Amino acid sequence: MIILIGIIYVLYQLIKAAGEDAEIKRWCQSKGYDTYPSSTGLRDVKTDKHCYVDPMTGEKTLW
Repeated sequence: MIILIGIIYVLYQLIKAAGEDAEIKRWCQSKGYDTYPSSTGLRDVKTDKHCYVDPMTGEKTLW
């Protein structure tokens, strides 16, 4: 029973994080931003890939 409660808790947290990421992505798209902060790091709005933005040049690298 304890294992089942643990699995349900972990699934709830994953679904909650995915919902928050989707909400932030939609908001950033509506504002015209190129990137958005995700629970797994900075992501590109168009491709949904991880990205790194060089603070000196502003160049974006996707992976």
